[in-house]
Amino acid sequence: MRVVLLGAGLQGIATALDLSWNKGMEEILIADFNKERADYVADLCNKKYGNKVKTVQCDVSDFDALVEIITGYDLVINEVNYYFNCHIMDACLKAKVNYADIGGLYVETIKQMKYNEKFREAGLLAIIGIGGTPGVTNVCARWAAERLDTIDSIDIYCGCDDWSSSKKTFEVTYAIETIMDEFYMKPIQYIDGKYVEVEPRSGGMTVQYAQPIGDMYSYFIMHSEIGTLPEVYKDKGIKNCTFRIGFPDFVKEKLEFLHGLGFSRSDIVEVDGAQIKPVKVLKKMMDLQPDDPDATINDCDIIKTVVSGTKDGRQIEYELEAICRPIKRWPELLGAQVYIGGAPAWAAELIRTGIISGAGAFAPEECIPPEDFFEEAAKREIYIKATQKELVGSSNWEAAKDKENVEQVL
Repeated sequence: MRVVLLGAGLQGIATALDLSWNKGMEEILIADFNKERADYVADLCNKKYGNKVKTVQCDVSDFDALVEIITGYDLVINEVNYYFNCHIMDACLKAKVNYADIGGLYVETIKQMKYNEKFREAGLLAIIGIGGTPGVTNVCARWAAERLDTIDSIDIYCGCDDWSSSKKTFEVTYAIETIMDEFYMKPIQYIDGKYVEVEPRSGGMTVQYAQPIGDMYSYFIMHSEIGTLPEVYKDKGIKNCTFRIGFPDFVKEKLEFLHGLGFSRSDIVEVDGAQIKPVKVLKKMMDLQPDDPDATINDCDIIKTVVSGTKDGRQIEYELEAICRPIKRWPELLGAQVYIGGAPAWAAELIRTGIISGAGAFAPEECIPPEDFFEEAAKREIYIKATQKELVGSSNWEAAKDKENVEQVL
């Protein structure tokens, strides 16, 4: 299988390592605007796994050049900024290449789902949002949904913490542009059968994550899962679908500080006659931080998907959780990179072996068989734990859950 990877950033390096580790991958072409960065990632992969990774300089905004670069390959994995998702899907249609990305932050996801007929008519496959979350979480939701007759709610949580040591002033585990967008945007949630716009970082609650994170305050943010799960499971009666995230206090405080200064603004600011987008300045200054040769990696993301509904008239709740930590095979990667950047590589392997097939543009929960996907995850030390809960003697889950809140509703 021959794959084009668009983007060699935080997640791109993880995808490249995972793909090149896979003996079934014949060739990986890393295409990035920053050729030096692409070469660095390719050299790392080739030293570990043989010379099958190539590079090319690529400006994805140049449509014709992009089409020329990707033509003749089997799959494009898009890991540049989500603003380009539809543009790159159009290029894949013209080049007749299958497509996957790691998320569209809801706003692009809902546009991308409308490409289904175009990809079906072209005989091509597009998987929309196959990263960690969205991605792994969507497949977890499918696993639970397949075991239920009806669905009341799908609630997704992501708890993040980091005990790494570094002399850098500030680091994050995924694109700072996306994080600042998440901080700024009014998130869409699916509540009582309707898409509702809520205030940024509202809906806060203490979520019980597995160790080593434990209890962490988590709140609503904009996320891609809300753009697909309510539509896919509409026939099962889904009423609620939400996404909450939790950061450690020291990260949250810095993000709130940057947001307060205006680095999450979406408009252009004039500085000494130059037109500047604040978040681009933030990203550049973060990139300019010198590397710390003595830095250590010790982070953790825990993703939790909770699906409640009925089976044979009984009220059932499934909770699927994955603890994502650094692994020995790739000491260069944060645990967050292993699963976010890894997931599209797992999907690529399932496409290569024919386990994922068909034509159209699909969300992960529509086209990825959970058990096969979870087997790929386990090969990278990402283990999915599922728990089934049943309320005995009552069906009032809402009242039962209220007893878990410090400020219960009397």
